[in-house]
Amino acid sequence: MKPNTAQTVPDAGAARLRSGAYNLIGDRVYRLGADIELDDLVSWCPQGLRTRQPVNCYLIKGNDASVLVDTGIRLHEAEVIRQLESLVEPGEPLVVVLTRTEMECCLNLPAIEARFRVEAVWYTGGITVPRSTAAARRIMVSPGTSLESEVADGVTLEFVSPLMRLLPTLWIFDKASGALLTSDAFTHGSYTRSDGLSRPEDGLRKFRWFTEADTRGIADDVSKIVRERNVAAIGPGYGGPFLGLEECAAEADALASAIRKSGLQ
Repeated sequence: MKPNTAQTVPDAGAARLRSGAYNLIGDRVYRLGADIELDDLVSWCPQGLRTRQPVNCYLIKGNDASVLVDTGIRLHEAEVIRQLESLVEPGEPLVVVLTRTEMECCLNLPAIEARFRVEAVWYTGGITVPRSTAAARRIMVSPGTSLESEVADGVTLEFVSPLMRLLPTLWIFDKASGALLTSDAFTHGSYTRSDGLSRPEDGLRKFRWFTEADTRGIADDVSKIVRERNVAAIGPGYGGPFLGLEECAAEADALASAIRKSGLQ
């Protein structure tokens, strides 16, 4: 599969904002972060691949507040701060939602809190997040289910607990825009091989336990999550996004197929 470009999505607006932030969908959801050099030293890199890959976090704009989904990696701290400064008004409330409490999701939280009015940090699982003076909102969602909550003024999000996971993980669906933010899943968009195509199986390196499991239920859950919602954009924590209703549905089916094939036959 090959990811579409932002121009194929209605109302996507300009592809690039100042300081390197991108419109994912209109003026509602923005992709923040920067690229890394990807090779075998990165734990999730497919064997033998060398390329550049974006590592992403996402800003969702509400009425009078914004929600930051993940905080970016420490390497990109300065870039993420600059991008936030270009999008968040002085004094505007900011809520942070963590898809996982792993290092690539939360390490910039102290630096962000030092510069912005962070009112709350939403997270799942039992791992302690970096020290924060903001209100901690621990949310528990049973695997295979979801829960809606208004996390900021004008921003009601659906917290989806996928079966495709290592540790407790949340995928975040913003119904207002159709953006599904998928943490460490759907990460294959920047793994372009010599034939110009990206292969969903290349995004499964960190899920190697699938080879010892019956993965049919996990695969079905991936397709179900996307197909039961009007998903207009899939935004992974790393890798290029997928844009457009048809493209997102096709990528979900392709990823589900790769998960089935990776499991016990």
